[in-house]
Amino acid sequence: MNGRERFVRYMNYEPVDRPPVLVLEPYEVPALERWRGEGLPEDQSPQEFLGLDEFCFVPLSFYPHPEFPIRRLDEDEEYVVETDWMNTTVRRRKEAPTMYYGHIDHPVKSRADWEEYRRHFEADWAVRGLSEEAVRALNESDRPVYLPLYPFFFRLGFYALGMERFLTAFYDDPSLIHEMFSDWTDFVCGLLRPALSRVKVDIAMFAEDLAFKTSTHISPGVYEEFWYPYQDRVVALLKEFEVPFVGLWTAGNINPLVEGLLEHGINCTWPLECQAVGMDPFELRRRYGRSLRLGGGIAKEALIAGPEAIDREIDRLMPLIREGGFLPSLDDMVPPEVPFWHYRHLAERLLAIRL
Repeated sequence: MNGRERFVRYMNYEPVDRPPVLVLEPYEVPALERWRGEGLPEDQSPQEFLGLDEFCFVPLSFYPHPEFPIRRLDEDEEYVVETDWMNTTVRRRKEAPTMYYGHIDHPVKSRADWEEYRRHFEADWAVRGLSEEAVRALNESDRPVYLPLYPFFFRLGFYALGMERFLTAFYDDPSLIHEMFSDWTDFVCGLLRPALSRVKVDIAMFAEDLAFKTSTHISPGVYEEFWYPYQDRVVALLKEFEVPFVGLWTAGNINPLVEGLLEHGINCTWPLECQAVGMDPFELRRRYGRSLRLGGGIAKEALIAGPEAIDREIDRLMPLIREGGFLPSLDDMVPPEVPFWHYRHLAERLLAIRL
């Protein structure tokens, strides 16, 4: 049984030899830098070195084209202020350049700005499409084929307008949000149809990150009015090409949205953040049954604490792991406080599970 077969069967609650052991959140760069000095070879990723399962990502770009130039605007001994890949002005700490420490300005302040901004997001297959080599590699992959829809509506709005302007626009300028979401859906579907006609995809995830510890950033009513009329088109296209698992990628408490998401074809979510209210995987399985596949649920605090805490987390989650449809994985990015041998213990424990 290869990794792709194992993933599909496990997510369908069918018998497998062991659960897939997949990384659902990226590693913080300072954590990787630490691990290079603690036994992780320079030329290998943690997944490669530890023998973890891996996704085969569909290299379909929803990024700006032409690319926005990265412009450095200011700096001091500790911070750099610059524009980023979505033309957002951000503040970064020099010692952790991949982490944001404040969004200062955003490119879309009016409908005219959006009309100019959207010119960087056209569904041009000749520019963004998959090569024949990529198509062949994806279709021959023995790893689960994963299509990340990144960014999607919430991240698009946050990057383009900024959090405050985006969230108030649902009330102050709803026609702009409808226009943005409609344009983005045309863009995404324009790339998906030719991609899905060439490649068999196992899972697609809407990369949103639209919740926090106690609730979602937007209400079910706002989601109903602004998301579903456009998101449904994307889900329908994925279903047309028989993508079995369609998920929402977000941390935080998404309970207010789950029932509606299931009704609209979303059947997966991760990472389950342990500190988020109401995101206990046992409670979610009790409430929504096997219709909702899950991933995450292992507290990063346990990984920092060490083997005994890690073992308690795995033992706690074993009933769900045995049932299937639950990918045991860290609930957040791996922070630099984690020694490599702690992470190695987690990996070895998960890989040793037999079902």
